Parts: sequence; structure tokens; C-alpha cells
Amino acid sequence: MMELKTYTDYALRVLLYVGMHRGQSVTMREIAQSYSISQEHLRKVVHHLAKEHYLLTKRGKTGGIQLARSPDSIFIGEVVEMMEGTMHIIDCDRQPCPLRSVCALKDAVNSAKLAFIQHLNGYTLATLLGSKPLQERIKAIEIKV
Repeated sequence: MMELKTYTDYALRVLLYVGMHRGQSVTMREIAQSYSISQEHLRKVVHHLAKEHYLLTKRGKTGGIQLARSPDSIFIGEVVEMMEGTMHIIDCDRQPCPLRSVCALKDAVNSAKLAFIQHLNGYTLATLLGSKPLQERIKAIEIKV
């Protein structure tokens, strides 16, 4: 079973939360408390998303986090691929494999990975935020600080 890193999961949750508050600033503390996750873990995720121009961050009393771009220009597959890094499902170099020169398994798995990312790129943040049940759930978990 393929499983995304917690880091990627948190990145997608942050984008959803911030996207629901478009035009407003939200705090890291607010997001962390709403999702019941560590603010320290979240800090790394937010920093990475800001560095890659998905988020704008501003420090200080009037600071907060906002989307850096329109939700319809944030493709979910791109975010997953960026946050996951290499996404090696099979690492033929980790341990010498006598099948390496003739094995079709790595190509098959890489093809599946590519299809996975392409499928996710069929969704934008705007697509996901268009879900009424999702909107209601995010509003329900909001903790104002």
C-alpha cells in the first residue's frame, strides 16, 4: 500500500484550511489547534509551502498566513509530488538486485506513480474547496485564537 508522508498530509490540510479563509489571514496556531496537530511540525510545512510560493506569510501582531496564488492554480498532484520528494516506491539501488538489468517491475511501478500524480493533477485546491461537506467540516473544526 502506498501511503503519503504525514508532511504531505499536513501540507494539504494547511492549503485546505487557508483556502477556506481566502482573503483573510489565519495563524499557524489556529490551524494547529483546529487539526489537533503540533505547531512545530506545522511550522516546517508552512515554511516549505511559503518557500515554494503556495503561501504568503507575515510575522507580527497583524501577521498570518494566506494563499499566495489562486486556488484554481494549485494542482494537488504538484503539491503531493513536491512535498513527497523523490517518491521512490521501489529503490533498486538500496540493495543490489540480480534482476535490475532485465526487470520490468520498476517501470511498471513508475508508470503507476506517474498515473497517480496525473490523476491528482486533475484536481485543484479550488475543486476540493468546492465540496460543501468539506466546507462545513472545516468551519466546524475552526478554533479562533
